Amino acid sequence: MYSFHQKYFQTIDMVDVCFRSAFGVSPPLRIYKFAFFFTLTIVFSSALILKVVEFIGTDQVFGDHILTDSSFILVPVLSLWNIIPLLYYHLYNVLVRFYCRTLIKSMNREHKKRHFSLKFYYEQFTRITNVQEAIGDVFNPLLLFSLAWSLLVLCLTIYFSSEPTSTLLVPITPEQVQNQKVREKLTIAVHVSICWAAYQVIMAILHILIICSTGMMTNETTRQIVNAVLRIVPDANADLDRFQISCFVHKMTTQFMWGMTVWRAFPLERTTFFTLISVIVTYSLLLFRFKDDMHTNPPYMAAMATFNSTVTSTVAPAIG
Repeated sequence: MYSFHQKYFQTIDMVDVCFRSAFGVSPPLRIYKFAFFFTLTIVFSSALILKVVEFIGTDQVFGDHILTDSSFILVPVLSLWNIIPLLYYHLYNVLVRFYCRTLIKSMNREHKKRHFSLKFYYEQFTRITNVQEAIGDVFNPLLLFSLAWSLLVLCLTIYFSSEPTSTLLVPITPEQVQNQKVREKLTIAVHVSICWAAYQVIMAILHILIICSTGMMTNETTRQIVNAVLRIVPDANADLDRFQISCFVHKMTTQFMWGMTVWRAFPLERTTFFTLISVIVTYSLLLFRFKDDMHTNPPYMAAMATFNSTVTSTVAPAIG
């Protein structure tokens, strides 16, 4: 893993030096750093505020439970640990897209006056693809785990939301019902639990959106380089540049090997995002439709009860 990081930093440093010397531009790192740390501050503050509200609303006291006291540090830190790798992935993709746009702008100016040869542009293009391949080597396991975990959180949330209400109620004692303070505390605890669940769902949705949108924009911006190259052809000597054009096209056809993918399982494209959305929506509709059938179809419920009693009576002698 250390070798992957070292290779990545060496590759992106080489690209930055080449673009500064050839085009005289550098990415606005100050703006990127500000956005990075501002996002971290929002995530940390939101988790800490929720924890403080839970602590005050449920009348907890410092020193009663070590785990409760340490959660003031653990919960925000774990939230940061969950989001920092994804923000780094997004930041590095922003840098790649900056270099791609710089290369495209320079190619578009070649119609007026030729400054660089297609061989030079192809060398810069291969450096950009090397950076993308290095990003994949470092972040591919994270992308797969984060995408799978986010989908699991959403699917479980949808599943529990579609469960019958009777299975979600927690029995309470008559004393808790009659005591006003206890009822208020229980209400606050329920509201806090809902807020934590909503926080987890929002984070899961953001993970899916960031992963899909970042990879999609990087792949699409990279393909625009080939379009810019093809626009140069009428103004260039096709006999001399034909080989370089074929190199660009061939390199682009192998994008699934070095582009933004989920551990080479599938590329991050628009179709990927819409496929995930359609899967979640279809899963939701099926579960809620099944829930409605259970409430509106008494024969179905009677058949299920008969089936369960039959299975129980059959299994019991076998166990005995």
